[in-house]
Amino acid sequence: MSDVMKEAMDPGAPSPVAEGIVGEALREVEGLLPPGIVLGTDPEAPLAAPEGPLDSLGIVNLVAAAEEAAAHHGSGPLGLMEALSLPLEESPFRTVGTLQAWVEAALAGKG
Repeated sequence: MSDVMKEAMDPGAPSPVAEGIVGEALREVEGLLPPGIVLGTDPEAPLAAPEGPLDSLGIVNLVAAAEEAAAHHGSGPLGLMEALSLPLEESPFRTVGTLQAWVEAALAGKG
């Protein structure tokens, strides 16, 4: 298991940059969702179905939005495409906090 995956499984407090990247991505994806579906911003808020509101297409949109947001923040690739094949218990898409932890680890170069 890579360091990024380990970090995503044990989220700590994200940096403002990681929070900004994830927040920007969540806002972009939320704009694509049907009216009334809201993505939470709390670290415990679920993202991926069945607990969360995002199906597989929503997760792919989130990957694209997060990678784009990282580029806007001057960061390199986050490696989220590789995370799509992970089992749910290792996935950074479980909650907002696990996604923030993945982004934080990727920004720190722990891939």
